[in-house]
Parts: sequence; C-alpha cells; structure tokens
Amino acid sequence: MLNNYNCWLNVEKPIGYSSAKVVAIVKKITQAKKVGHGGTLDPFACGVLPIALNKATKTAEALMSAKKQYLFTIKFGEFRDTDDLEGKVEKTSELRTTANNFAQTLFKFIGKIEQTPSKFSAIKINGNRAYDLARQGQDFEMPKRQIEIYQIKLLHFEKDFAQISVECSKGTYIRSLARSICLELGICGYVSYLKRLKVGKFLSSSTISLDELKARVNNGVIFLDGSMLLLHDVS
Repeated sequence: MLNNYNCWLNVEKPIGYSSAKVVAIVKKITQAKKVGHGGTLDPFACGVLPIALNKATKTAEALMSAKKQYLFTIKFGEFRDTDDLEGKVEKTSELRTTANNFAQTLFKFIGKIEQTPSKFSAIKINGNRAYDLARQGQDFEMPKRQIEIYQIKLLHFEKDFAQISVECSKGTYIRSLARSICLELGICGYVSYLKRLKVGKFLSSSTISLDELKARVNNGVIFLDGSMLLLHDVS
C-alpha cells in the first residue's frame, strides 16, 4: 500500500527504541525503497518521529530545521553523566529549590543562547560519535552551539521533580538544557522523562504507533487522520 508513496508518516516512537530501529521497522512494514527520519530522538525518549518514505527523504533536511516542542521532567538530587535516567550518578545533593525560583530561572533561558551538548550525544568529533568516545573514557571537548528557546514553561512542580514544556530550535539538547537550569539554581538534576510533542506540522495528537501502522498496511486502510502528510502538506 505504501511502498510507492512519497510521503511522511507521523510515527509515535516508543520508549526504548532508537530512531534507527524505528526507521528499520517502518521500512519492513511499508516495503518502501527509501526510508528516513526527520530528527533523532534518544532511545529513552518517546513522541513524534516523522518518517519519510521514498522521495520524501529528500526533504528531510528542511524538516529537521523546523521548530520543535518537548515535554520533559527533571528529577532533582543527582547529576548523571548522560544527564538522563540511563547514566551513572556523578554527584548527589540534598539541596532543592522552590517553584517560584524555578519558574523565574526558566525566563533566563528564553532567546538565543549558547549550549554545550552532552558528551553522550550523537554529534561527531573527528569522525567519531561523541557517545562512543565518552563510553571509551576518552577526554575531549564538546563544541558549543547557538540554539534558540522560543518558549519555556513550568507545568508542575514538587520537591523532587519539575515538569517543563519547551519550544525550541533545531540542535537543542534537552538533557543539556536541564543540566544548565539546575546549575543556574545550584542544585542537581537529570531528565527522567522526555517526550517530543511537535516537529513543524507534525503533532503528538496525530501520531500513529508502529502496531497501528502495521495493522493499517495489512488491512489496506487509508490514512485520513493526519498521521500521513504528503509532500505539499509538510512545508
């Protein structure tokens, strides 16, 4: 049904899957000749992962430049080497902050800022993935990059965690943003939950799961719910 389509699928990436694994699964389901994605999500993250089929892969670079929106939770009390729940504990602290201080601190990050991505990221350093070098224990510096935070908002706060929504530019590392927020507050914290809510016109409200995609393809069901976008709908 989809092997000859030139389109984008708004796939819901499940927790525990790499973006590359999702691409491989979609390729097997659709039998498309070419399959790619519109922006990597960490394995521990979930949410919107736009998947391009066939000629749509040629438009992937443009989609990667689109604004993105995330929902994430910072768990207080520990810094971890990966800045997420999968990393090793680097430092612990009993220090905490208040909801008001946290919310006020978020305003400092609105606009164009410099960010140093985590060493446990897919950025290439002299041809090697940074996370490979980090896991090998090699010493190296991560280059800073300019990103832009358009909106950031505290949604929920308790003593040991905070839930935040952020709209940002391409190249923004949420794990690094979380660490910077905690450093500004003088506390420890890491990202315990991360969901991408939006990539350009792709919204979490219209994603399709891998199981549903397989069922629709097997049953020949037409996509009419926004989970498939044709090329002219993406730009």
